[in-house]
Amino acid sequence: MTYTIAIGEDNVAVLRVDFADEGVDLQGEIKVPGGEGKALAYLPIFEADLRRNFSYLFPVEGTEGGGEA
Repeated sequence: MTYTIAIGEDNVAVLRVDFADEGVDLQGEIKVPGGEGKALAYLPIFEADLRRNFSYLFPVEGTEGGGEA
């Protein structure tokens, strides 16, 4: 996952995440009041929410290959 933070008016940060580096076509964006520090603190929560809400987009480890059932 990669992310960017842009600071807008009134010290509101725009947090953008992208999962393309993991082979997943998913991007998210949210506005976080309080500036860059607050956005960085919120980043792991936002990432976890996106991964949970769009779990069907993410490959499940251990399901590929020819293992026994």
